[in-house]
Amino acid sequence: MTTVIDKSVAEERSAAWCLTEAGKVLLHWAEAVGRRDVDEVMSLYAPDAILVPTLSDEVRGRDSDRRAYFETFLANEGIACGILVQKKRVSAKLGTVVIGGLYDFNIPVNGTETIVPARFLFTFEEIDGRWLITGHHSSKAAEDV
Repeated sequence: MTTVIDKSVAEERSAAWCLTEAGKVLLHWAEAVGRRDVDEVMSLYAPDAILVPTLSDEVRGRDSDRRAYFETFLANEGIACGILVQKKRVSAKLGTVVIGGLYDFNIPVNGTETIVPARFLFTFEEIDGRWLITGHHSSKAAEDV
């Protein structure tokens, strides 16, 4: 007996499709940060996602810990996130997408906009039909040497 695979399903799960879907989540994340929408940001993370945040030394692996970080981080009215550079790859074997790059956070401090350049590495997986962030590492960018 020959099994027929629906061509549209096979194409839908191509590496390019996975990269595109994960990229949409990353852009959605940056937009939600700019809106200071903690609930929307949190909805983009898998329940067991690991967060190594930009402005904290505490590694966060639980929803409550990630929420506490974002409630503090996004309390700055006028915060914005601009993604500058990104490189993408997909592990066809694992179904994981990795996107790394550079972004700037514009954070108002005492009425003056402060730009915090940072680097990031996100991992994404499709879980129950939704692409979610499973890992997120962010740190201030190193000074030029």
